[in-house]
Amino acid sequence: MYNLLGKDIRGRFGFPSGIITTNSDVARWMFRHVPQFGFYQGKSTTIEPRAGNREDILTQPTPDSLWNAVGYTNPGLVATVEAFGELREATPDDVFLMAQIGESSGEAFAHSVQAFEDAGDVCDGYEVNVSCPHADKGGILIGSDPDSVRTITAATRKATKKPVIVKLNAGVVGLEEIAVAAVEGGADAISAINTIGGPNPELSNTFGGLSGAQIFPVTVDSIRRLRKAVDVPIVAMGGIRGAGDIRQLEAIDSTLFYAIGTALAGMDSEAIRRYFEQLEEDLAQGTDVATGWTLNRMLMEYRPFVVREVEHYSDAVKVIKFREKIEGPIHTGQFVFLKVSNSDSKPFSVAANENGLEVLVRDVGPMTSKACRLKPNDVVRVRGPYGREFSLPGDRLVVFVGAGVGIAPINWGAVNHPGPKTVFLGARTKDELAYWESLKKVCDVRVSTDDGSAGHRGFIHELVERTLAEMSLERPIFVNCGPELAMRELDRVERAYAPPEDIFHVVERYTSCGIGICGKCAISTGERTCVDGPVHPATDFTPGDWHRDLTGKKVRYPG
Repeated sequence: MYNLLGKDIRGRFGFPSGIITTNSDVARWMFRHVPQFGFYQGKSTTIEPRAGNREDILTQPTPDSLWNAVGYTNPGLVATVEAFGELREATPDDVFLMAQIGESSGEAFAHSVQAFEDAGDVCDGYEVNVSCPHADKGGILIGSDPDSVRTITAATRKATKKPVIVKLNAGVVGLEEIAVAAVEGGADAISAINTIGGPNPELSNTFGGLSGAQIFPVTVDSIRRLRKAVDVPIVAMGGIRGAGDIRQLEAIDSTLFYAIGTALAGMDSEAIRRYFEQLEEDLAQGTDVATGWTLNRMLMEYRPFVVREVEHYSDAVKVIKFREKIEGPIHTGQFVFLKVSNSDSKPFSVAANENGLEVLVRDVGPMTSKACRLKPNDVVRVRGPYGREFSLPGDRLVVFVGAGVGIAPINWGAVNHPGPKTVFLGARTKDELAYWESLKKVCDVRVSTDDGSAGHRGFIHELVERTLAEMSLERPIFVNCGPELAMRELDRVERAYAPPEDIFHVVERYTSCGIGICGKCAISTGERTCVDGPVHPATDFTPGDWHRDLTGKKVRYPG
């Protein structure tokens, strides 16, 4: 048992704000499964919602570091306070909940804290973020001036009796002076060091913050300087990978708390649980095994791909076919990121890969519009694949159902499934029934269209429900992909023929990284679809319940 600012907590580890546990769903999973997780640093909130920067918001310059420019993505103060209220109910009594504020003036910080205070006992303390290197206002812009830090901390201190932690950036001139100003303003603790800012042309806004092992020497130097300057608890972060790094920091101060983030990139939730279990053992036994499990490989490296052909299904729907293949085995639901310019990158399910990568694209925004205008011999960049391995038994009937661009992973799954199969495809019109003709050559295919131009006129779940009633089914398995409202109805229909563990949904959520860092793609269980999915059994995922918008706010589906 440890004590953080007057509260007994179960462990001295957490995740830095904005890394992995960026929402209450992921945090709850970690609370339940990672007993070493003793404090939670919430994602930085501003008064008004912010969608943040467009992809790419994350890039990987070296095998053991990342560069990010999220841009304060958050659903705004009202939604964040509400989420903390829900999280408090699920938080063990021995975990310290820290709400982080990322505003730009003392008045705004105080106003934000007051909103949390008015909601009751929803957090244990507040982290004042005056350290973000890529904020367009606030962050390091105010955190590099001692007077501003002192004033903002004092305003926050006046608004609450709970502990106040000030998060500092090692990139400022006079770090010690800034820390002293924070304590003079009423800070009860310091967290450091955040990322180190600098230009990076791969990011959409061309400027971000470096994290990972590359900055650990700066962390060590900063903690040494801070410990000499102030006598308050310190939450250390910045490139920490395992027990060896922690021992180096413990030589400076044995009372530190630790936030570990970038090192865990690419790990699924179960791997993170095992990592912290091993880390605890390493610290007790004098070993350093967990460090070897951390980020030390290129997960986000783009490769040039040349467009071989663009198949036009309609003005809005195209299949982009490339000359190059994705190397290695591809599993149903796995996806890649396409980058058509420095400010336009999005994930797409793998639709085919035998003779070259193929992706199915619908023109719905700036990036997909550019993708739909690609021509033969154009060069784009591709990274991936992402997602967990997923396989199906070869001796059971698999019913594949794809709607809209959800046809893409269904095509890949159906073509590569060696056992019996039936495929259902749904689209707005006949022209948008991608892969219909090629799939008919390998299996039974039924189709529906909204306008009745091919097959059943109406929704795809209606066709599935009618057809299944006429079939003789023995222990079928279902795999669905498409709009969540469509999958919600399919889920309802299929439960009459299979238990939820035999119904699988390929989940497509906002995903900015593909390596589990941004947390945007989390489902209600707290699993992140990019590393724990994207194929989830119906036991874990109920489609059509809610999704997150660009700010990260939960939005309920109608009905």
